[in-house]
Amino acid sequence: MNRDEMVEGIMRASGISKANINRFYDGLVNLAKKKLAADGEFVLPGLGVLRVKVRKARTGRNPKTGEKIRIPRKKVVRFGAYKDLKELINPTASSSNPEDKPEGEPR
Repeated sequence: MNRDEMVEGIMRASGISKANINRFYDGLVNLAKKKLAADGEFVLPGLGVLRVKVRKARTGRNPKTGEKIRIPRKKVVRFGAYKDLKELINPTASSSNPEDKPEGEPR
C-alpha cells in the first residue's frame, strides 16, 4: 500500500477530507523523525515501536570480486510489532476459526 492508497482508504472509512489526512500524515512522519533522532524510539499505539539500533562494524565481501571489505558501524531503524499485531498475522494453532489458520500461501 502506498501513501495515496492509504489516504484514500482513511478518507473513505472516516469521511475526513484528503487535505486533512495528508496534513495529519505529514505531521506524524515529522514527529516520528524528530522522536527517533532525539530519543531513539517512536511508539505507534496499537501497532508497535520504531527503535534506532546500532549495527556493529563487520567484515563483508564484495560479491563481484570476492574481496574482503570493512562495513562500518551504522544506525538503523527497526520496527517491533506489539503482541496483538503478531497474533493477528500469525494465529495460534488453537484458534477455533478456520479462516485464521494458515493454509500455505499468504493471503
